Amino acid sequence: MQGAAVPMPAPAAARAGKGLSERVLNALYILTFATVLLLVLVPLSALIYGSFRTSAPGSPGEWTLQNYANLASGGVVTTVWTTLWIGLVSAAICIVIGTALALVIHRTDFRHKSLMTALIGLAFYFPSFIVAMAWIILGAPGGIINAIVGDLLGLDFLRTDIYSALGIVYVTVLHQVPFVYLTVRGPIIGMDATYEEAALAAGARPATVIRRVTLPLLAYSIASSFILVFILTIEQFAIPALIGIPGQVNMLATQLYLLCRFSPVDYGLAAAIGLALSAITGAAIWAQRRVTRAGRLTTITGKAGRVKPIPLGRWKWAANLFCFGFIFLALLLPMLILLYTSVLRWFTANPFNGMYTLRNYAFIWESGSTLRSFWNTLLVSGVGAVFGVLLGLMCAYFTLRVRPKGHRWLDFVTVLPFGVPGIVLGLGLLWAYAFLPLPLYGTIAVIIIAFVTRFLPYATETVGGQMVQVDRSLEEAAWVSGANRLRAALRIMLPIISPSIQSAYFLLFMAFFREISSAILLYSANTQVISISIWAFFEQANWGLASALSVVATLIIFGSLVVIGRLAPAGRRF
Repeated sequence: MQGAAVPMPAPAAARAGKGLSERVLNALYILTFATVLLLVLVPLSALIYGSFRTSAPGSPGEWTLQNYANLASGGVVTTVWTTLWIGLVSAAICIVIGTALALVIHRTDFRHKSLMTALIGLAFYFPSFIVAMAWIILGAPGGIINAIVGDLLGLDFLRTDIYSALGIVYVTVLHQVPFVYLTVRGPIIGMDATYEEAALAAGARPATVIRRVTLPLLAYSIASSFILVFILTIEQFAIPALIGIPGQVNMLATQLYLLCRFSPVDYGLAAAIGLALSAITGAAIWAQRRVTRAGRLTTITGKAGRVKPIPLGRWKWAANLFCFGFIFLALLLPMLILLYTSVLRWFTANPFNGMYTLRNYAFIWESGSTLRSFWNTLLVSGVGAVFGVLLGLMCAYFTLRVRPKGHRWLDFVTVLPFGVPGIVLGLGLLWAYAFLPLPLYGTIAVIIIAFVTRFLPYATETVGGQMVQVDRSLEEAAWVSGANRLRAALRIMLPIISPSIQSAYFLLFMAFFREISSAILLYSANTQVISISIWAFFEQANWGLASALSVVATLIIFGSLVVIGRLAPAGRRF
């Protein structure tokens, strides 16, 4: 028909589609790389700049090296030492308890495996500042334990004081043991049973098999978990702040906070301390990755069968006491204490003398600022997690599948936030947006930026972990059939890795919901999130309101676990 468009030959159409696909992917790569560079390098560069200044962010000042010279002062050196030994002791205890829990639950005939795993998972998502608050109410000089053992029983020698370095270690252990359990549990379940069966067949006792065979096979996983717990402990803010500041036990994260919030403020020294803390955590992450890579050389073949569970026999009561005792201390007792405190008009250790009320809960629903903190938290967690997952997905795709020029640098920048504690990142953003011509400081956007930056490696690692398992032949088959790279990614890769995308969203949502360290230096009256509101009530010694808000926040967290777990089944793995 005259004038009709002549159809493009199939090969030519395919080439045109391929060209468009490549241009779109190149544009996405540049956008992804630029976004990650801005998110990560801007606060770090601003922090380095601030460490050489004598002034506060946004104020005129002079260049100086004195901030770094002050790192050698007696007070800072003592703080570094305190941080290191608390981190090492906490990590060691966590490894012992967490590994023992995993062995008892998964290597013996322990009857309540599913229940215990679920309870430990709940303890894992229990926010650290809420655990610390509950144990302060219990173990402070005027707390419940001292009222019982001292005032009621007259056993003054049993009085406790949670405001100490050992108090920080104790609460940190309760909070971090679930992490060790969840990281060691997988290797224990997936371990080849051949070696243990051979040892049992040779006449070795079960305890000897665990000591001589099982634990050596787990050595790399245990060492990796030890380093990770050490990192999580020394970068922790809430527990050392709530317990250590009243007891004058400073760690680097709390020292940084005090320098920024209380007179005499010294933002320059705080920036130098933040960089020093980042250097320590960065070195620890490097060591952990070396251990992980070395662990891959260990020869553990595929399963040849499951080892027969070790019968507990007369030690069944001890195993139950150990497992459920930990859950009681880490999860149930703190929740009971917060429930009790939340319905008191005035705090009293004796429940028979208490005046009970629901006014604390009524205040939550009547307070505009508190309701706004709930809305801010849902906005940050729900919307922020979407941005975090999308950016993590793009980073994983370009660094693991496409691998364009410069992809190694993208991978390097993406994992940098692993080595930057949350409060350090917050301080970097504080410096950055005091100078940048962007009206972000004091907005909810800057908190979303902080959270996405801090937890971007979590999304990238979660998505990338499944992406590397997808055989390239699936995409290649789509290319042979005429699909371009972009179409193959959308139609082949994306559906296959959707469970890991769900898991990444679940992980980021929960991490954003309970995060406090990244926001503690960035919030304003209108951008408070739930964690900051709880912190503010507790700082004002309003234990009733802080406890009531903690109970509501915990119920939301646990409810979200159930809802997201049902909507996104892949999230149940976490």
